Amino acid sequence: MNNVYLVYGSDYSLVKREIDKIIDGIEDVAKYDLSVDKIDDLLNDASCTSIFKTRKALVGENALFLTSSITNVNHDLDYLNRYLLSDKTHENIVILSVISDKLDERKKIVKNLKNNSKVVYKEAIEQKNLTKFVMNEFKNEGYNIDYKTASYFVDYVGDNVDILLSEINKMIIYKDSSHDILIEDINDICCKVIKDNIFELCNGIIQKDYKKIFEIYNDLMILNEEPVKIIALLGKQFSFIYQVKLLFNDGESQKDISSKLKVHPYRVKLAIETNYKIKDIEEMIKKLHQLDYDIKSGAIDKNTGLDNFILHI
Repeated sequence: MNNVYLVYGSDYSLVKREIDKIIDGIEDVAKYDLSVDKIDDLLNDASCTSIFKTRKALVGENALFLTSSITNVNHDLDYLNRYLLSDKTHENIVILSVISDKLDERKKIVKNLKNNSKVVYKEAIEQKNLTKFVMNEFKNEGYNIDYKTASYFVDYVGDNVDILLSEINKMIIYKDSSHDILIEDINDICCKVIKDNIFELCNGIIQKDYKKIFEIYNDLMILNEEPVKIIALLGKQFSFIYQVKLLFNDGESQKDISSKLKVHPYRVKLAIETNYKIKDIEEMIKKLHQLDYDIKSGAIDKNTGLDNFILHI
């Protein structure tokens, strides 16, 4: 068994949870950002035995070379192919991940990975299934929530999976003495969705309207909105624009894009009209993912991290 995994999907939290399952119990974990680090370095690390004779896990995030995205990193893909096709059993675990719904099936490396690794695709959760998703998440943690309350939870918190999971964890901490989730609990502890402000903040960033950016950001801080929530919603908005731009550049009409993404045509129109180039949007999404990771891993303070992001747009 090669002990190589490929994990991909459009929801960061679902992909991350799958990686966490794979590396559970492994103490020696090294992470590489393959949008800047070479796959060669990761594989060299994977080929070495730990001085403590323990199993290692090497996680290569942002494996954009597996998609149609353009990357400036010169990866030695022949090395990766040789590693995959090696007859020996690899003691260490290699996990490649990318936040994308689609891989570039035309690429030889993608075909080889699909044939010689354990592929896990985390399909995005459709809007209509979010209520059941929330119910199952609470149930798995030993908590009770009925359909009506779970539906209210989704309406109140929003449809971003990252935020839903964050608010579910918050609720579990809050409800340590009772395992029944009630509507009044949601009103007391959860952060109400802030879609309108985030949409305006995103537009301000795209238009480089710094006055609007700082006004909206200050409003969000006064409302004590959670930085991780703001980052997740910004990431979702930029990912949406990115999808629209790619489909539009492929010759799809505004109507077809609206139908495919199941959104209002006006949202598609606004996304098409943004001045940001696809490369710039990719860079913004990477920065937001990195910021989210740095905060959740404890590398930086959440408020300081978001402040610096806004100040350096």
